[in-house]
Amino acid sequence: MYLPRGYVPEEDGGTTAEYEALTQRVTLWDIAAARQIRVRGREATEFVDYVVTRDVTRLASMRAAYVVLCDSSGRMINDPLLLKISPEEYWFSISDSDLSLWLKGVNVGKGFDVRIEEIDVSPVQIQGAEANGLMVDLIGDVALGMRPFGLAEAEIDGLPVLVSRTGFSGEAGYEVYLKNSTLHAERMWEAILRAGEKYGLAVTGPLQPHRISSGILAWGQDVDHEMVPFQVGLAAHIPRDKASDYIGRDALERMRADIAAGDHPYRLTMVGLRMEGDPIGDYLSDFWLVAPSPDAEPVGFVTSASYAPKLRTNVALARLPLALAVPGTQVHVCVPTGDSTSRSVPAVVSAFPIE
Repeated sequence: MYLPRGYVPEEDGGTTAEYEALTQRVTLWDIAAARQIRVRGREATEFVDYVVTRDVTRLASMRAAYVVLCDSSGRMINDPLLLKISPEEYWFSISDSDLSLWLKGVNVGKGFDVRIEEIDVSPVQIQGAEANGLMVDLIGDVALGMRPFGLAEAEIDGLPVLVSRTGFSGEAGYEVYLKNSTLHAERMWEAILRAGEKYGLAVTGPLQPHRISSGILAWGQDVDHEMVPFQVGLAAHIPRDKASDYIGRDALERMRADIAAGDHPYRLTMVGLRMEGDPIGDYLSDFWLVAPSPDAEPVGFVTSASYAPKLRTNVALARLPLALAVPGTQVHVCVPTGDSTSRSVPAVVSAFPIE
């Protein structure tokens, strides 16, 4: 499913104008592409606990959590947001994939007493410096009491919504999940626009500079099913003490032991970069190769890049060999010039967040 990646034309400021709206005012982003997969039934907790790496039995109702799903070899299937409505109802707010097919396939063999379906719910993100004020205007004081990753049932313009204190921007914000969205999407959208006028609300895309510098990964772009959690900084989401079994556990524990012994099961790992050169104003049309020096053979590649106005430099996410994945290491990015050639641009490896 397509999603909007920007609204402001370059001649009117482009990404920089949208970035300023996020960091100084408030933004609205249509993320209906983040489809909602509901798991509901008597054994919903047992099923969800089996397919994700973290212990969801410890997750309270009306809370959200970032989760990782792996296959039996420990490779990632998806890294969605999990919404726990109750012990018998969970929503996977998915990154770009057909996760419902995976979940249904798993249950063919396991036979948990659950129903798995994509539901008519579409989210939008309200993010930025004035997000709290706008949300209070929209749903009342319930917004004031919401902690990070909290959930709340509410209404906007009389329409039932679920609200989470989450986002993809690196700034404070909320996600609003509209129920029966095929019927009511325009009505809710217009209500948010009206309420946002006094805050200078801007409709934007995903704000690449902020999410890249914050180290927020995009599924299918920065991370995919060929990767394992340990190589993208997600070791903290692979608990050692989870009481129950889950898909991929044996493979992941073997990897953890190998890593501790210095025998990494992968060649490349995810890093941040500060890049020199002209400001990058659009999405990459392809992965850019990375080499240890201008005349050396490429050994890695950039997956996302953008100009970060706050840092006054280009920032990027890249996959590099472990030997180069040390903050402060200088590398060189092969930036295409548009005529089948490229130029070498210096970059420095950075930890997250990129500062």
